[in-house]
Amino acid sequence: MRNNLTDDDRVLLDRYIESVLLRFNDNRYNLGEATQELAEAFVRVAAGEPDWLDHMRGVVEAGDDA
Repeated sequence: MRNNLTDDDRVLLDRYIESVLLRFNDNRYNLGEATQELAEAFVRVAAGEPDWLDHMRGVVEAGDDA
């Protein structure tokens, strides 16, 4: 299954990656947690799960609560 990202999806993807990296930088995620979070997103996309954008959006929206 191939996923096509809209411009809005691409902005969300960038914000998601930034969120994970910022949490790692701020020591809220250790290297293992950051790697696991990013891998989870790739697995969801590869598996064709319909909620992969919702997952990324949830991580971004959690903000400082993560």
